[in-house]
Amino acid sequence: MYSPGSIAWYHIAAYAYLFKGPVLFARLLIGFCVLFCSLATYADEQVKFSPTPLWVKEILQPASSAQPSVNGLRYLLIDRQLNLEAQQVSRYSRDVMEITSTEGLEQASQLSFEFDPGFETLQIHRVRVLRKGISLDRLEPQELRIFQREPDLEHYLYSGTKTAYLILPDIRVGDVLEYSYSIIGHNPVMGNKFSTQLQLDWEMPVALNSVRVLVNSGRTLYYSVPENPNGKLTMTETSTHRELLWQESSVAAVTADDDVPAWFTPYHYWSLSEFSSWSDVAKWAIPLYEQAAVVEPVIQKVADQLMSDSQKPEEQIMAALQFVQQQIRYLGVEDGIGSHVPRKASDTLYRRYGDCKDKTVLLMALLKAMGFSPQAALVNLEQGAALPRQLPSPYAFDHVIVSAKLNNQQYWLDGTDLNQGTDLNTIGVPYLHYALPVAPDSKDFVSMDDKYRIAETVLRRELWLDEPGSRLLVEARYSGHEAESQRSSWKDIPPQQITHQLLGYYSKLYPDLEGTSQPEIKDNLRTNELVVRQQFSSSAGIDELTRNGLPLYADLIDSYLKTIDSARKQPLALGAPVRIRQEFVFNLPHDVNIADYSQQYDNAVFKFSVWVRQISPRLLRITYRYQNHLDHVPVRELARYREAVAQARDELALNFTLPPVPPVTTNTAVAETK
Repeated sequence: MYSPGSIAWYHIAAYAYLFKGPVLFARLLIGFCVLFCSLATYADEQVKFSPTPLWVKEILQPASSAQPSVNGLRYLLIDRQLNLEAQQVSRYSRDVMEITSTEGLEQASQLSFEFDPGFETLQIHRVRVLRKGISLDRLEPQELRIFQREPDLEHYLYSGTKTAYLILPDIRVGDVLEYSYSIIGHNPVMGNKFSTQLQLDWEMPVALNSVRVLVNSGRTLYYSVPENPNGKLTMTETSTHRELLWQESSVAAVTADDDVPAWFTPYHYWSLSEFSSWSDVAKWAIPLYEQAAVVEPVIQKVADQLMSDSQKPEEQIMAALQFVQQQIRYLGVEDGIGSHVPRKASDTLYRRYGDCKDKTVLLMALLKAMGFSPQAALVNLEQGAALPRQLPSPYAFDHVIVSAKLNNQQYWLDGTDLNQGTDLNTIGVPYLHYALPVAPDSKDFVSMDDKYRIAETVLRRELWLDEPGSRLLVEARYSGHEAESQRSSWKDIPPQQITHQLLGYYSKLYPDLEGTSQPEIKDNLRTNELVVRQQFSSSAGIDELTRNGLPLYADLIDSYLKTIDSARKQPLALGAPVRIRQEFVFNLPHDVNIADYSQQYDNAVFKFSVWVRQISPRLLRITYRYQNHLDHVPVRELARYREAVAQARDELALNFTLPPVPPVTTNTAVAETK
């Protein structure tokens, strides 16, 4: 979202550049930057400079460390302390690091601190360096800059989070830098309950990691720590409070493999929560959604209009879903309590924009007005598979959808999806694994996997081999989620640009290719199927095919068969289960006789097959199929998966050759694996 000031600046700058030339534009730009930076120099009331709080326990840093430095920094101490005794939650942080090279100077000489001004304040306590045994103060408040960067604006998300930057003077290689600060505050939407995760290891080694938690004896705090032979958790209890202390020396660096599932993390966390169960979380969310999903007259009016155009109940649900998806644009204003509190349905209808929470509430209100009984359902877009292993917490979720029942069938509806079909029974179902219904009787997660509809893609290339040239038809068929994804991709692209993109790709595979017509796109919204066809011609005829053969490669299948090395120790992400079929069809100029060939592999992770079939004397079809049973390769299956992928890849490349002169009887064609 842009402020009036930023909009005004945009119009002034555009006018200056277009009508007055680049000189005036440059002057305005410099003036604006000077003004903005001068405003950002002064700390606002949410940033203060203060001594270390009395409740903080001093942790002695290691004098030195034999561990290697990373990017020019050797980390001696990471100290985190959490105080749940006071009325306001306080998080204290202290980092100590040795600067070992000029590379480390760039990172160490400017510090950044993020906080939410809606309910948090930042207190900076100390910034100093130890140089040749002398402690030098490097905290200069006048060097503080505060910015509101909004890195997710391109995704239409506005968080309101601020970043304070502190530029440090006179930092040198060999210095030991120490800085400490506190973040004070707790999102009021959580009420009097707290939950968080504290990281215990990182991508760099640390000489000493210390995490301390103070909590009143009257508060019930649930926690889980990973099994770690090197770390130690101790608890000290008095009549007024408990102190939990985790310490680990010589923390090893964690190495993360590429392409791991989103729900997997190689790092270890200490989880804390005052929510006793997932039922507790559901009860926390009930008032947020029920109070917002109120059927006011303006909501009833829209619902009545939608019902008048749709007679069947499933059509009415679909009409409400499409209204929210298509008429309410996505924009998340999630500053302060807006991170978890949805707006009233009537407000979202009036504004015609909202995030997932707002769209969910509006969809619920419309369905209620139609006589249905919808529920909000909390989900996690990427880490859903890991939800049952986490401590109960509202922070376990990053998305919300609607659950609706009709004729004993449960439907999962996402108001933020776009370009879905028009039939409730063919639209794509989110692949999210688990959902927590926001309802009084909600006890635990509900599995969503049984409702997931596997998306299917069929890519067919048909060639007519003739003289003086040849023809090629490329046809792609998509269904379910894949149709919705491709629909979004092709929707606003001009036909000539589609031809240009396809020609750019297929001309690398087939010589002298030219587009002969505009692409044909057939979109069946009822069945949620999309078909894209494009015809090409080539001057390459039978002579060239006889001389050089026609190399074939199942490139679409290739993209799903991932190559991994034998040293991999972490699971491999594959994505949601899909069905892929890639076909090559040859219309030949004369009769041939070719032997059938087939190969199949089926294992715990995926199924693959290739079939070479002569349909008629002049018609040959080569079909590849792939389907993954799992969305990832477990560690125990990595070796078998690597071997199976190597076998399947050996089948992807074929070379088709045709004898130059057909004999009087039949001709023998050859399709051989490279």
